[in-house]
Parts: sequence; structure tokens; C-alpha cells
Amino acid sequence: MRSLVSITRVGTYDPRAVLEAMEDCLAPLGGMGAFVRPGQRVLLKPNLLGPFAVEKAVTTHPAIVRAAILLAQEAGGTVFIGDSPGVGSLAFVAKACGLTPVLEETGAELADFSTPQEFDGPHNMVAKRLTLAKAVADADVIVTLPKLKTHGQMTFTGALKNQYGLIPGTLKSQWHFRLQRPQWLAALILDIHRIARPALAIMDGIVGMEGKGPSGGRPRFLGAMLAGRDLAAVDALACMLIGLEPRFVPVLEAARTQGIGATSVAEMEIVGEDWRTLRVPDFEKVSELEDLLRLVPLPKSLLNWIRGQWTARPRIIGSRCIQCDVCANGCPVSPAAIHPDAPPHRQIDDDTCIRCYCCHELCPNHAIELTRPRLARWLRL
Repeated sequence: MRSLVSITRVGTYDPRAVLEAMEDCLAPLGGMGAFVRPGQRVLLKPNLLGPFAVEKAVTTHPAIVRAAILLAQEAGGTVFIGDSPGVGSLAFVAKACGLTPVLEETGAELADFSTPQEFDGPHNMVAKRLTLAKAVADADVIVTLPKLKTHGQMTFTGALKNQYGLIPGTLKSQWHFRLQRPQWLAALILDIHRIARPALAIMDGIVGMEGKGPSGGRPRFLGAMLAGRDLAAVDALACMLIGLEPRFVPVLEAARTQGIGATSVAEMEIVGEDWRTLRVPDFEKVSELEDLLRLVPLPKSLLNWIRGQWTARPRIIGSRCIQCDVCANGCPVSPAAIHPDAPPHRQIDDDTCIRCYCCHELCPNHAIELTRPRLARWLRL
């Protein structure tokens, strides 16, 4: 059977309009009641990367979270909101992202994402045993609420990548350090997916992020809400909306290889709005050479050298840097590979930097940009 994905046109974040659109989007899937039963504990997992203002389009919009809460409560569920932000506590980030009024209105609570718990994954590819937030074990149902965005390391971040936030605290940075290649990080994300087993994805594609995502890009209006049981299918259709081939997204390529979900339109049954009318073909995407290199018959050592010459490197923009040390504190390398208080030529240690781009993602002032080496610029010509 083909994976069912529902797509609805939404032109505004007006709370009433978003609620109606979400009801319409979920109707072909059986409504929220097909996923949430009376008395169940429901974990809603929005993207709460950090304390970014709503208009930056970094995090899932509060109107999306509010609508999901109300529909889950209407189905009889007790709702909790959770994520593991890259900077600050969950409560602090929730307030900065505009969720506090939503929690007060609906009575939903923040989940426990500070307490870790180990989970067995006998069929996992990377980690047969994973430490995730205890909230995953406490939940009867997980509904993921991703934001449609580009991603500097993983090309695209959506429903599958959103589960990376189920890893608590600094453990995310440790995994970045251990898995320095996108394909390995993609495999870990699918391991998390196997354990957490989200029942439903509802994607905030009303205003996405293009360019230097997941936090340094630009907001871009798309006017779409997507939903489905198959997270890979939701992501693949979102990629098609922005003119990005799913096979160039590491997580979706890993899903295709491992047989997890649908990764092409031919494998889907798409209902609702005609997705082709919502396409944004000039959406600015992230260019990666990784896919091209896999086709080149060169020795592995030479390919690794080429990757090093091609891979974007972080650079601190002195005029924007306020030396808050968020980048250094969030760097998974010990000692940190970034030093904002050092002279410009010594701020980044190229020998120890693993190109995880945590500094770029977490900088609250967008003072870190990713620059391509000379070879990369030449090849792009």
C-alpha cells in the first residue's frame, strides 16, 4: 500500500485558521482521534532549537502547537510538550518561542526532558542502546511537529530529523562528535525513529526557512501544512515542494536504503491540495558535494581529502559577535574548537573542528557563517 500524505493550503498563522486547517489536514487520516485515545499521555514534539523569536521561522510556530494540543485534548489525551533545545532550558526556550501563552490557555504541560533513560534498539544500525529523554517512555503516543527548513549539515530538516531532539542535553553534541559524516548521523536519526515510533507528523510549512538553515537562513512563505503516519513520506513530499530531490537528503537516502517509509511521490497517495500548486522552485537550498563524491572512483583517502577541501568551515563575524560563549560551550570537541575571544586567525581550530556546525546553529546573534574553501567555490563555477 502507498503511504497516505495529506497536504492543506494555509495562508496565515491566525490561530483559528490554523486549527481549521489542521482539522482538514488530518481528516483524510481519520482525524486526531485515529492516533490519540481517551486517557493517553500525548507527547507533542515541536522543533524548539533555541530561544529564537517566532518571526525568525527557526522553531515550530505556536499556532501549530496550539492546534495540535486542542485536537489531542478533544480526542481525550493528556498533552505534554517537549524538546531538548541546543541552548537554555526547555522552559526558557518555550517562553522565548511564544509557547507560554499557549500552555496557559490549554493547560498543557512541559514534559520531562532533563531525565535520561536508556532504550534498547536490537534492530538499530548505529546504537543498539540509546539514551533518550524519559518523556519518550512516559508517553503513550508521540506526535512530531517539525518545521520545514534547510539544514547546513543534513541538507533538510523535517519530521525524521526532528526526533534528534529526543536526545537529552549535551548527549546530542557527543553524538555529533562521534558521527562526523552525514550518512552516519542519518542512520542514528533512524535508530531514534525506530525506538520512539512517532504515530503522526504534522509539519509547519506555512513559513519555512531557506538558505543557511536551521537557524541562520531566511523565512520563506510556502503556505502549506503536511501530515501523515509515514514520516519519511511527509519529508519527501516537503522536499518536492521546495525543489529538492529526496535522494540528496542523507536521512531520506538512509530511509530508502533501510526500507523505512516512502521516499518518492510514486510511493505515496497524496490527498488534499494539489502539491504542485504549492511548489516554490526557487527556494534556496543547501549545496552538498557528498552525493557527487560517492560516484567518483577515487581512493577513500583522496575522497576524504577532497571532502575536507570542500566542506564549509565556520567563521566568526566580529561585528556581530557579543562573546557570549554559547558557541564554545556548545562545541562537542574538548577543548572547544572555537574561540570567540581569540585573534581572528585563531578563532577556529581547523584541525579539531569536526564541521558539525553546532556553533552556527546555536549562535543567538547569527555571528557565525559557513564559508566554502577555495576548491569548493571553484567547483561550483
